[in-house]
Amino acid sequence: MPAKFGVTCGGDIWSADDIRAVEEFGYDSFWTGEHIVYHRPIFEAVTTLTRAAALTSRIKVGPATLLLPLRHPTMVAKQFSCLDVQSEGRVLLTVGVGGDYPREFAGCEVPMNERGQRATEAIEIMKKYWTGERFDYDGKIFHLEDVDMLPTPVQPGGIPIWVSGRQEGPMKRAARIGDGWHPYMYTADRCKISFDQVVEFADGYDRKLPDDYAWACFIYVSLYDDLDEARKWGVKELSYRYDQDFAELVDKYCAYGPPERVISYLKDYIDIGVNYFILAPIMPRDDRRAHLDRLAREVIPELEKIEPPKVQ
Repeated sequence: MPAKFGVTCGGDIWSADDIRAVEEFGYDSFWTGEHIVYHRPIFEAVTTLTRAAALTSRIKVGPATLLLPLRHPTMVAKQFSCLDVQSEGRVLLTVGVGGDYPREFAGCEVPMNERGQRATEAIEIMKKYWTGERFDYDGKIFHLEDVDMLPTPVQPGGIPIWVSGRQEGPMKRAARIGDGWHPYMYTADRCKISFDQVVEFADGYDRKLPDDYAWACFIYVSLYDDLDEARKWGVKELSYRYDQDFAELVDKYCAYGPPERVISYLKDYIDIGVNYFILAPIMPRDDRRAHLDRLAREVIPELEKIEPPKVQ
């Protein structure tokens, strides 16, 4: 089965026409990043995804990535369950612990040193809520007694939860209780190492990862025929988004250049087992539709000819 491709707006506001274009041009999903307190304007995930779900009818919607420790799991379970029902089962959920911007945790009054434990417990709690059964939960952070939640998600077994991150803690979380592993800012080689680590951790938990386990990756794409222009756009965009100079890092973490170069870059990820891409296209705000169209016509069809090997 070929890899699937989604597109993220990166927490920016897109026009209704741009969001509909994601569905029109055949992508599998629409995503948004998020921060709550941050160095630049960025929209909150749930409201952004609700709008996207209302504007579309086929594609999936999800956050890449929801900063789970900043929220109470009961509210997250409720919001995404309701979104899944109202979108008729089109929700995917990737969750991470954040921590790259400490002011955000201070603003939400959440201790930074609790973020991993909070994320683990929140995933466990949400999965329990989505069964529709009553339950108790006595964790280190959260303590719930005789709770349940309706409606449950439309998707059988609940909404898939992919764990996002770059470190060993999230890998272990993905291996033990996740439905997918979703690194970002990883080269293909580093992706492969992390995939092997997740499998190894899963073996340690006596868990056999299911055949539909998501091996995803978040990748920036700067599609321009002129290589220098493509690189320049990549440096500018990533420097803005992460508030640091990406002049030396863009070559590792951005697929840039004409279609054949972008195809070659992304093919390396498919060759090591990536079966789902969340692409962050770098493009002028007034030209998004044309860029999405070109990416869908000139890049993705070539990659869909390649079968990702099974990660094992």
